[in-house]
Amino acid sequence: MKDLKSLRGYLIKRFLLTIIFLSITEYAALSLMRRTLIPFVIRTYLRGADWSSINPLSIIVGFIVMLVLVILDLLGEILPGQFGLVFDGGVRALRSLIGGFFSSNSFTVNMNIGKEIILLVFLLAMALLILVPIGIAAAYYSAVVVRRVRKLEERDREKQKEYDRSRNLMLSDIAHDLRTPMTTVSGYAKALSDGMIPDEKVPEILEAIQSKSERMNELINLLFDYVRLDSEGFTLNKESLDICELLRETAALLYQDIEDAGMELVVSIPDEKIKITGDKLQLSRVVTNLITNAMKHNDEGTVIGLILKNDEDEGIKIAVADTGEEIPEEKVDTLFDPFVMGDESRQSKGGSGLGLSIVKKVVEMHEFRIKLLQNDKTKDYDIKDEEGTIHFTKAFVISIPI
Repeated sequence: MKDLKSLRGYLIKRFLLTIIFLSITEYAALSLMRRTLIPFVIRTYLRGADWSSINPLSIIVGFIVMLVLVILDLLGEILPGQFGLVFDGGVRALRSLIGGFFSSNSFTVNMNIGKEIILLVFLLAMALLILVPIGIAAAYYSAVVVRRVRKLEERDREKQKEYDRSRNLMLSDIAHDLRTPMTTVSGYAKALSDGMIPDEKVPEILEAIQSKSERMNELINLLFDYVRLDSEGFTLNKESLDICELLRETAALLYQDIEDAGMELVVSIPDEKIKITGDKLQLSRVVTNLITNAMKHNDEGTVIGLILKNDEDEGIKIAVADTGEEIPEEKVDTLFDPFVMGDESRQSKGGSGLGLSIVKKVVEMHEFRIKLLQNDKTKDYDIKDEEGTIHFTKAFVISIPI
C-alpha cells in the first residue's frame, strides 16, 4: 500500500512537471508560428489578403485544404491509366471549387506545384513545432514511469527474497518447536511402555506428557490461525458490538491464568456501551494474545493492565500494558514478524513468536492500527488506585477510529 501511494504521488508530481514543460514549449512554438511562419506563408501564398480581417482559424483550415490537395495530386500521379485520368479530373474540379471559395473570402491562391511543395514544407515545419515538444514530454514521462517501476520491481524482488528466507526460517523453527516436545513425549511413552518408570513417578511422567502435548497443540493452533488469516478465502465476520463488554469478557476468561502465573490484572474500562464494527471472535483473540504475551515474557509479580480510552478527537484506544522489563530497541521493528523472538524465547518461556503476528494481521484486517509504547510514552495509560499510581513500562496500543 505504501509503495502504491508513493508511486501515485511520484507520478502525479512528474506529470505536473511534464505538463508545465509542455505548456511553456507549446506556447513558445505557437508564438513563433503566429509571429514568423504564418505571416510569411500569407505574404507568399495568399497575396492580396486583408491581414486585419483574416481569421486565424480560416488560415489553419486553408493550410489543411492545401495539404489535402497536395496529397490528392500525388495520388493522381500514382493511379494507373483511366483511373488516374478520372481521379485527376475530380481533383481539378475540387481545386476550382476551393479556388472560388478562397476568392470569395479575399484570398488569392497560387497553386503551382513548386509552391505547393514549399508550402508543404512549411506545414510540416509547423507540425513539428507542435509535435516535437509533445514527443519529448511523452518520452520523458515514459522514461520516468519505467525507471520508477523498475525500482519498485527490484524492491519487490528483494522483499520476495527476504520473505523466502523468513519462510524457510519459520519452517525450521516450527520443526524445532514440534520436534522437542514430541521427542520428550515419545521418550516418556516408550519408558512407560517398557515398565522402566517406578510407580511413584508415573503421575509426574503423565503430567509432563500432558504438558508437552498441550504445548504442541497450542503451537499447531497458532500456526493454523496464522495461515488461515493469510489465506485468500478468509473474511472477517463483522458486526456491531460493545467493545467494553468484549474486553470485560476476555479479561474474566484469563483472570485465573494470570493469578496462576503470579501476576495481577488491573482493568480500566468505562461503564458504558461503546459500539464498534468488528469480528468479535478475532478481536477477542487479539486481546487474549496480547495478555498471554505479557504473561509469558514477564516475571512473577508483574502487573498487567487492560485499559480503554475513548476520545472524540483521537478515537478509541485499547492498551494492554505491563510493568515488566522493556523490549530492547533492536527488536521493536521486527516485533510483529513471525518467530522473531528466536530460540531463546521459545525454550525459556514457551513463546511461539506467532501470537503478535496474528494480532497485527487481525488489527490490520479491521483497518485499525497497533503500536508499542515504552518509557514515558505510556504515562497516558497510568492507572490510579487506592495504593497510588501504577505506571506501566510498556503498552501495546490498538487505535480504532470513530
